[in-house]
Amino acid sequence: MKKSLFYVLIFSLTLLSCKKDPEIEPTDDNELITTVELEFTDSKNVTKTFSFQDLDANSITPPDKFESIVLDANENYEMEVKVYDDSRKPRVDVTEKIEEDAEAHLFVYKITPASLFSLKAKDKDKNNLPIGLKNTGKTQGKGIGKLHVILKHQPPANGKRTKTGNEEIGSTDIDLEFKLEIK
Repeated sequence: MKKSLFYVLIFSLTLLSCKKDPEIEPTDDNELITTVELEFTDSKNVTKTFSFQDLDANSITPPDKFESIVLDANENYEMEVKVYDDSRKPRVDVTEKIEEDAEAHLFVYKITPASLFSLKAKDKDKNNLPIGLKNTGKTQGKGIGKLHVILKHQPPANGKRTKTGNEEIGSTDIDLEFKLEIK
């Protein structure tokens, strides 16, 4: 009897001492994005729009549209991003959702070569962190490169903010690499 009681006590202590790590509970889901439009407006107020579109939202099949970006050399630009879900009718303006939930979204832009074009976010969320829907930039001399557009989804987890301006945090809603030509 003493032996059985001893084993029950050891078993109970073992169970009580095993702590499970708390699960991280995100508060919202990633957006479905089928269309991305980049609008570049130059110093003369001329706007050029370049699009990516993948209506079936399947990364295995080729996109329906993936335009190369062509900009003028030595020019200042305002660049605005618009994103949509065209899988529904009428189309859903995901840009509005990103603006409403700015504390959980971060656009990241990587230009190669970096000397080709500089780009900086103008818009900030309520925590003064960049969003990247509205940007300002300047092209340098002529050249060919790439503009990598990434949208990070960084919702709060367990009631705590995760967006810090760090692109490594969160999941990815958009990851596109546009061909870029400066003429």
